[in-house]
Amino acid sequence: MPSPDRLLTAHPRRPSARRWVSRGGLALVLVALVAMLWYLGSRWCALLVDQVYTPRLALAEAAPIGWNGTWLQLGTGIFDRLVPNGDHLGFIGFAPDYQDVARFIVDADDRLVFVKDDARFVLGPRAGTLPASTQEDGTPLEGQAPMPAFTAAPGDTVSAALERSVLAWPTPLFQVNFMTGYVPSWQRNLYYRLSWAKASGARLDILWRLRQDYDAVNGWTGGRLTDLIRIEIRPASGSPVVWVETGR
Repeated sequence: MPSPDRLLTAHPRRPSARRWVSRGGLALVLVALVAMLWYLGSRWCALLVDQVYTPRLALAEAAPIGWNGTWLQLGTGIFDRLVPNGDHLGFIGFAPDYQDVARFIVDADDRLVFVKDDARFVLGPRAGTLPASTQEDGTPLEGQAPMPAFTAAPGDTVSAALERSVLAWPTPLFQVNFMTGYVPSWQRNLYYRLSWAKASGARLDILWRLRQDYDAVNGWTGGRLTDLIRIEIRPASGSPVVWVETGR
């Protein structure tokens, strides 16, 4: 007959196989849910991080800019080395109208003037011609031609920067590219910042955003039309004029 001590000894219960399967299934569901949330929300997470910090890829200071009546050229191919045709920017708004948000004019003194609604900002005087942008081997890009150049007036400070997102996000699962056959797997944002400060304290800041694609064959390439997303004109005295894109 068993001793009383033996009768009172408790044996630990081992988790059944069914319980382990249940826990494993729950873990898989949680992992799938987190992956889905990241897939759906990673672009918005990238945009939030971009508000805090964007690493710089290139900086051009005191470089002339060109304007041919249609688009702006920043320097002489500085950004083209990183993004194909990456130094040409415009002022076209968003769908469905694609109206110009702002424009440049050349005044009677042959100075380039930025115009946004009733606000104006005089940049600099005419300074020769900017050469056409070229490919890496020196071949001119298709449709490119030399354009009038404008430079900073004495006492002005000019800079143009190219920056990128810290985070990239996955592309849609089902894509077809009939032109090259290469489908991007990741995307990120590029940002162009143009700042023009006058000796008087007046300042113009413009921000563009470009979505850049990545595939295993070509690496990071150019993306969609560059979007104008912010303009700030700060006069020497008085209130600044700020425009922020709200169409997307």
